[in-house]
This record gives sequence, C-alpha cells and structure tokens, in this order.
Amino acid sequence: MNKIILSLFICTFYFLQNGIAQEIKKGKIDGQLSDVNSKLPLEYATISIFRVGEKKPVTGTTTDKSGRFSLNDIPYGSYMIMLENIGYAPLTLNDIVLNESNSIIHLSNKSLSPQTASLSAVTVTGGAQLIQQKVDKMVFNAEKDLTSQGGDATDLLKKIPQVSVDIDGNVQLQGNGGIRFLIDGKPSAAFGNNMADVLQSIPASQIKSIEIITNPSAKYDAQGIGGIINIILKSKSSKGYNGSASVTAATRNAGGNFSAGINKKNTGLNVFVNRNDRIPLRPFNDNHRETTKDGIFSKLDQYSKNRFQRHSTQAGMGFD
Repeated sequence: MNKIILSLFICTFYFLQNGIAQEIKKGKIDGQLSDVNSKLPLEYATISIFRVGEKKPVTGTTTDKSGRFSLNDIPYGSYMIMLENIGYAPLTLNDIVLNESNSIIHLSNKSLSPQTASLSAVTVTGGAQLIQQKVDKMVFNAEKDLTSQGGDATDLLKKIPQVSVDIDGNVQLQGNGGIRFLIDGKPSAAFGNNMADVLQSIPASQIKSIEIITNPSAKYDAQGIGGIINIILKSKSSKGYNGSASVTAATRNAGGNFSAGINKKNTGLNVFVNRNDRIPLRPFNDNHRETTKDGIFSKLDQYSKNRFQRHSTQAGMGFD
C-alpha cells in the first residue's frame, strides 16, 4: 500500500514539473557592440531589456573586453533593448520577440555613435578693477565695492591709496591738505562750506567712481595744488533727502554744523549753516611796583580785567 502511494506521488510530481517547465519557456539574446567609427569593441557597455510598455528592466548585463554580451533564461515575449555607453548616443532596438521559433536572437555588428555636444558662442567679459592706475590719474571704481554701499563718500576715500582721512573728517592727499574737490569734473557750491560735512552727506551708493589726480595740469587753479579729487556720481537720477549735524565742545571752542539736501529728478538743493564760538575769556592782570629816588619812596599798584570773545557764523545754499 505504501509503495503504491509513493509511486503515485512520484508520478504526480513528475507531471507537475513537466507542466511548469512547459508553461515557462525561456530564450537567449547575445551579441557584440563596437564603435561606429573605429570599429573597436566597446567594453562595459550597458545592455538593458524591457518588456514592451514597461519602464522597469527585466534583466541586463554589460559587455566584456571584446564587446560581447549574453543574456540567458529570458521568458518568451516581446521586448525592447537599450544599448548604452558613456560618451555615446544610446541605441534602442524595438520589436524583439522571443518564441518557440525564435528562441535565440543574435545581435551582431551593433554599433554606437560618439555623442558630441556643440557649445554656442561664449563671450567672456571682465569687470573693471576696483582701483585702476592710468597715466594721469588713479580711478577708484566705487560701484564695484559692495562693502561700502551703506556708507558715505568719506568711507570710500579711506579705502583709496595715498588718501588719508582723520577722525574729524579732514582729507589729505599724500599728506597735503590743499585739495580741490570736484563733482563730475566741475566745481560745486556745496564744497564752499565745511568739507567733512559735505562728504558725509554724499551717500556712497550714489557715487560711481572717484578720480585722484596727484599732478594737476595748468587748467586747474592754485587751489588744487595738493591734488584733485573728482567725485563722479551715477548718471541715474536719485530722489530723497539727506542731512547731517554735528556739535563740537571743548574748553575754549564750541561750534555746530548743519547741512541738508534734497534731490528730485535731475535737480538738487542743499543748505548749510556753521557756527563757531570761543568761550569768553576774562584775563586779570595785577602789577605792583615800588621805587625809591632821592629818599622818596613811591609805590604803584595796577589792576586790570578784560573780556575777550570771538564767534563766527557761516551759511550758504547750493542748487544743482
């Protein structure tokens, strides 16, 4: 009885195994891949097989040093084959069918073309340097200095070689204070008052460049014997208000400065007032003199008290 059951089990397993083997039939795809120009084999090229209509590959492989590849145990069906290699245009093979009559497919003499990329015309442009040394002058391109756009003209002058600015805002060029300031190459009425206040009232964001002329030509008068500083403003019109005020107090001198400006389109108006006072002095003199002549004794006592005071006021207006 046991022998009969064992025989039936073996027969059933044999028939099931043959039925499954008959249901799942597989084929083979092989081939060789080369360069279309040199005809040399392509090593490590990628071979991917996709079922028609699917994006996920069923299987894949790479070529050997002779450019050959082989894929076994591929179920019957319709496939698309992708041949790829770095630096080459991919090649797609469609309508690859594996069936009983075509179970082995040879893809011989397949070639890939090198992939070339053409670049459009390239234009190389270089921005101006921050400081340019020319024959007759030195130019500081302020609009290229992004770190000083929030300051004023004084902050820019501190960055220019040969120019020094002290704590009070006084400017010297190569140690000489006899400087003539210009705006866009022309003298401005604004520079008639306190120079430090005027420079502090010019925003750095409105300055395009600053030209430093250490050896002025004969066309400039003696006022610029120490050099010329030409502040070139940006051509675009600006709108807004600006102003500054300062107060000076000391043991003997006191003063104050005020300046304000308004810009609208292509016009500008600025006013300034300066006041200097010297604290009144009251010097006291006390002299004593005693003399004896011919037995006569004389004594002289002198007392004096003075009051000394000095003050000045300056005001002006400029229109551009």
